[in-house]
Amino acid sequence: MRAVDALEVLELLGSTQRGLVTTAQARESGLSGVDLTRLTDSGKLLRVRHGVYALPSAGVDRLQDLRGAWLAATANGDVVVSGASAAVVHRLGDLVPAAHEFTAPVRRQSTLPDLRFHRAELTDNDVTVVDGLPVTTVVRTAADLAAASLDSDHLASVLSAAVEDQDVDVEELARALSPYATRYGFDSGRALLAEVAPGYLASALRSVVRAAVTRSPQFRKQALKLLEESDGAKTLVSLLEQRFAS
Repeated sequence: MRAVDALEVLELLGSTQRGLVTTAQARESGLSGVDLTRLTDSGKLLRVRHGVYALPSAGVDRLQDLRGAWLAATANGDVVVSGASAAVVHRLGDLVPAAHEFTAPVRRQSTLPDLRFHRAELTDNDVTVVDGLPVTTVVRTAADLAAASLDSDHLASVLSAAVEDQDVDVEELARALSPYATRYGFDSGRALLAEVAPGYLASALRSVVRAAVTRSPQFRKQALKLLEESDGAKTLVSLLEQRFAS
């Protein structure tokens, strides 16, 4: 196939994959190994890893290596980015994964040292999409890392970032962490978060306020009335503390 035609085919394939294509996808579209070699030798393709190439349109991407590994891993079934790799995607803490981590519903193995697979049944609530990658949610990621007994310092950095995420329900996070709290010397997920994540209490309070205001018109009216009084703010805080405690 002519180089210009081959490149056009590959660009179409990579348009939904941030400019990456796999050898298997190229062959399914009629390209041969010789075509890929010629394009690579001429500088039109960049070999990201075995079986995965970056097109000129790929540009610079902090997740390119992970995305390439995910594309290679999906050749044998659907997988989701998880563990420390998911923490990197979500920008949680300062983890530097020793390998790209993925979760699949069936047992997976690889001879490649930079791929690590976990087996688990993930629900729709456990998975989200970030930068085109299917990845475990912040809550599921934090729980998985705690379940894997991540060291206290790194877990603290992950949880500190998690509670600052406006999209994270911190009470859901606390519940997800509770089964593993005793590993870190705490009797509940709430206690763990309160100790290691400085922003937890503020985030939890915001969550309580949001829930109280949106679910209870009566509470909303009461809060507005209290705010009109000189010491009403203190009374409102007391009410919120009672709701939080319950």
